[in-house]
Amino acid sequence: MWDILDKTHMCIVANFAIPFRRILAKKLFKSCGKNFIAEENVRFNVPDNIEIGDNAFINKGAFIDSKGGIKIGNSVGIGEGVNIFTHSHSEHEHSLRTYGEVIIDDYAKIYANATILPGVNVDKQGIVAACALVNKNVEANSLVAGVPAKKVRDRITLERNSDELKHIWLNEGIYQE
Repeated sequence: MWDILDKTHMCIVANFAIPFRRILAKKLFKSCGKNFIAEENVRFNVPDNIEIGDNAFINKGAFIDSKGGIKIGNSVGIGEGVNIFTHSHSEHEHSLRTYGEVIIDDYAKIYANATILPGVNVDKQGIVAACALVNKNVEANSLVAGVPAKKVRDRITLERNSDELKHIWLNEGIYQE
């Protein structure tokens, strides 16, 4: 049903598509908090291994490999074209697979075209820069960038509270339940 919606012109009609995807997510995912927003062409493979908190936002074209399980916290922002993997294959034996749950904690941001590898945790308020390849945990309140991703600096929160760290659409009350 999710894929069928994204193959129609209705996928770009936000007033219809976002609430419809939210209804589907609540039925398909292990858990889905309030005000979840998924843009068009978000893909995932094992929906019952996905847990999403309140006010999470996933932008266009993101891929969520959930075979190993994924937890997305409250007010998390996932950018366009992000790939999150929770399993991988052996170099020598394709049938040997390893699984690692990915946890993206509250208020974390993952910017466009970043890749998160299996077993990685992005701690509270962590930021992953665009096009980064994350193969190690991201510390709380830090920004990582590069291939492989390394800590660049601490996150600048400007003493903002949790409500101010939500995605802009959530601050403006657009598409809320």
